[in-house]
Amino acid sequence: MCTRILIVDDDRTIVDFLSIFLEREGYSISSCYEGETALDHIRNEAFQLILLDIMMPVLNGFDLIGRIREISEVPVIFLTAKDQQEDKIRGFIAGCDDYVTKPFDLTELSLRISAILKRSPAAAEQPAEAPGELQIKDVTLLPEEHAVSKNGVEINMTPKEYGILLLLARNKGRVFTSRDIYELVWEDTYLESDNTVLTHIRNLREKLGDTVKNSKYIRTVWGVGYKVDKEA
Repeated sequence: MCTRILIVDDDRTIVDFLSIFLEREGYSISSCYEGETALDHIRNEAFQLILLDIMMPVLNGFDLIGRIREISEVPVIFLTAKDQQEDKIRGFIAGCDDYVTKPFDLTELSLRISAILKRSPAAAEQPAEAPGELQIKDVTLLPEEHAVSKNGVEINMTPKEYGILLLLARNKGRVFTSRDIYELVWEDTYLESDNTVLTHIRNLREKLGDTVKNSKYIRTVWGVGYKVDKEA
C-alpha cells in the first residue's frame, strides 16, 4: 500500500519538481493548482498528507485549510514563501501540522513528511490506494514500480530516461524546454551549452521505437521543447 500525498500549489514548476522527487521517495502523488479542485480531490479520494501553498488566487491556503478541516483531519504541511512569524502562527492556528518556508531543502522536507506520517492517527486510519498507471498510447508507466512497458514488453531505462518520460506523461499537452527538463529531472542548474537532455531524449525515442519526423510518443516543438500530446 502506497502513501498518497496531494500537492496544492499554483506554481506548476514547483508541483512538477516535488512530484518527481516524492515519487522517487516511494509516495503516490496527486496534484492541483487551486483550492476548489483540491477540495474535490479531498472529498472523493483518500490522502495521508497534503502539501499546501498559501499564496494562491481565489482561495488562499489559510482559507483553504479552514475548509479542509471541516471535512478531514488529514495532516497538512504549508509550503510557502511567507516567512514572517505572524504567518507561521496564523498557519498553526488555522490547523496546519508543519510550516516549511521556500526555498526549502528536499531532504529536510522528506524527513518532516516521514515524521508527521509516523505520528499521525489520521494518516494511519486512511486506507492508501495504489497509484494508477500512466498511458502513452501503447506504452505503460507504473510509477510505484518505476517500470515501463510497450505492448506488455518491459523496456529497460536509465533513471534519467524514466524521469523524463514520467514528467512528460504526467503533464500531457504541456511543452517542457530542455532547461525545464534538466532542472526538474537532474535537480541541478542548466547550462545552455549542455546537450544532455537532447542525448537522453534521443536514447529514449530509440527505446520506444519513436522518431522525430513521425513522432508517436514524444513530440518536438521546434525552437521550444518537448511534449506528449494530450490525446496520446
